Amino acid sequence: MEQDATALQRLTQPTLDYRALTPPTPRAERLAVLWTLLTLALALFLGWALMLAVNSRTATFSDPQLSLQYPAGWAAGTDDEGNAVFRNLGSESLRFHERITVIHAEAPSSGLPAASPLAEAATAWTLSRSQALSSFRNLATVDGLTVADQPAIRVDYAYVADPTAALGRPGVPVVVRGSDYLFLVGNQMHVISGQATEADWSAFEKTLAKVVASVRLNPAPAP
Repeated sequence: MEQDATALQRLTQPTLDYRALTPPTPRAERLAVLWTLLTLALALFLGWALMLAVNSRTATFSDPQLSLQYPAGWAAGTDDEGNAVFRNLGSESLRFHERITVIHAEAPSSGLPAASPLAEAATAWTLSRSQALSSFRNLATVDGLTVADQPAIRVDYAYVADPTAALGRPGVPVVVRGSDYLFLVGNQMHVISGQATEADWSAFEKTLAKVVASVRLNPAPAP
């Protein structure tokens, strides 16, 4: 009976492992910190790789005149004039989404002296932009470029947009930057226009350059 009581006491009495109360050695602490840092670095790398893979995915746009590649996560649609437009609904500025628009039009004439039909079209285009956009400022006109193996000119500008005006409620206007790449094919002018807020511009400018580099002319249909 006494033996049973002793055995029961051993089973029910908690035992302490005094090794668990021993503080970790400096080496063990360093290894634990190193393991934590390695785990964090691996998680950051995997997140970066996933973001890069998602951002590098593209979708194809094609119409009778040209084709191009744009970010797959962007929303494709048309603007009020029926031009194809691609918007980044996840851009930092929720009041004005960065966007790229494809415009086809007859080559305009400015009526001013110009070195070439392309330069004249760029002058006329800039004048039309200044009339259509509030507080328009022409920042630069860059020639000597090529788009789809065609001579091109880029018009850089800024203007003030009020995205809430169309909703019928007052809001704070935003400053928008834009770059329009213009090139001619015969008497047709083609424009790849990119616009974004100042906060989005640095990253957006790289995206716009990739889209412009992907532009290819589509062959004319056989007669």
